[in-house]
Amino acid sequence: MTTAREVALAVTEHVRVDDAYSNLILPGAIRNARLTSRDAGHATDLTYGALRWRGLVDAVLDECVDGSTRRVDADVLDLLRLATYELVVRHDPPHIINEWVNLANRRFRRAAGFVNATLRAVSRRNSEQWRVQVVVDVSEELALAIVHSHPEWIVREFADLVGADEIANFLASNNEPPEPTLIALPGFSTRPADVRHTEHSPFGFLSGGGSLSEVEGLSQGAVRVQDEGSQLAALVLANAGPIRTSERWLDLCAGPGGKTALLAALGSRAGVVLEANEVLPHRAELVRTSLAPFGDSIAVTVRDGRELCAERPNAFDRILVDAPCSGLGSLRRRPESRWRKQPTDLVDLVPLQRELLSGAIGSLTIGGVVAYVTCSPLTAETVDVVDAVLAQHPEADTVDTATVLETVAPSIVDVKRGSAVQLYPHRHHTDAMFIQLIRRTR
Repeated sequence: MTTAREVALAVTEHVRVDDAYSNLILPGAIRNARLTSRDAGHATDLTYGALRWRGLVDAVLDECVDGSTRRVDADVLDLLRLATYELVVRHDPPHIINEWVNLANRRFRRAAGFVNATLRAVSRRNSEQWRVQVVVDVSEELALAIVHSHPEWIVREFADLVGADEIANFLASNNEPPEPTLIALPGFSTRPADVRHTEHSPFGFLSGGGSLSEVEGLSQGAVRVQDEGSQLAALVLANAGPIRTSERWLDLCAGPGGKTALLAALGSRAGVVLEANEVLPHRAELVRTSLAPFGDSIAVTVRDGRELCAERPNAFDRILVDAPCSGLGSLRRRPESRWRKQPTDLVDLVPLQRELLSGAIGSLTIGGVVAYVTCSPLTAETVDVVDAVLAQHPEADTVDTATVLETVAPSIVDVKRGSAVQLYPHRHHTDAMFIQLIRRTR
């Protein structure tokens, strides 16, 4: 019988070897192993936890391995990380070491003795003692990076945004797995009365911790999983001004289609003509699936968004540019992504973001509005992109986006970032979404 630890080890290896995403392969691995509900929860926590806390775990292991973890075979290191996560972060008792040594014996007998000795060394200190030990004689910035398990460059970027008083809370929020948030598409479903509603979105609610498969309307598409920040981004565009009958809307970078579906629901009552575009064919298929409740009423194209906009000047009243970005605003939901991102990723992303936003402005009608959205708070991907594009487009200007958001979510506070909105997980319990409305004035 396959155990939760074996599933976690297999998924972790798959993530490392194939650059797979744990959230995509773990559910299938759990089903194939026929784990009980309890064991499935254990495998999930082990997998996501060890990936998320790799920085702290490796710092502990570096203290316990002669030399450093760089000398340890990758498959053995996968096991040691999972076991150290259990001991140091979950605070599980030392007797679990036997389970991991037995697993090592089954998987790679050559290293079972090494695994046993290393984990015994880990168990000699408790979690708090380790958190003190691993930051002895390091800088404050590096200490934050180790204790909160983030790459140092990300800590530096985030600290520049929120300041010294908030940075620890920001990092800590990225290590708290979010409760799944759902949305009841207006006109197709309503929020259940017996669940907690989201703090700010008028259509969102929380899963309540039960199985998502039991949520009414989910299989039909009337209800879907969507972070509250994403809900607010679409709502801000839809509420940027009164909707006139037969307006033309465009979701320029639509995949996987969650925001598209909400825009479709919000615009359908006013006869809005919505189009969706996605450059990648497999993501375009996800958009079509997301739009299933709307039948064939919404055209989905597979184009480079820059080319589409160049061919369609003055064509749209509202455009959503949910631009490809680093995704650093969603670290709490993507446990391995923080270790895959590099500052050099922005070299290709930023020019693309600028070109997409510039093209969208050219595709607006006079008086039309574009919402530039990223799931990243980094200045290079947000404020700097907007400033650079507006310098090339004197016919466009920013809109006070926080004022528009307040009409949707009166309870929300502390969101202003110049004329834009910036959401944060530690302040608003959403992904760190950046939203800037821009209006074409002439």
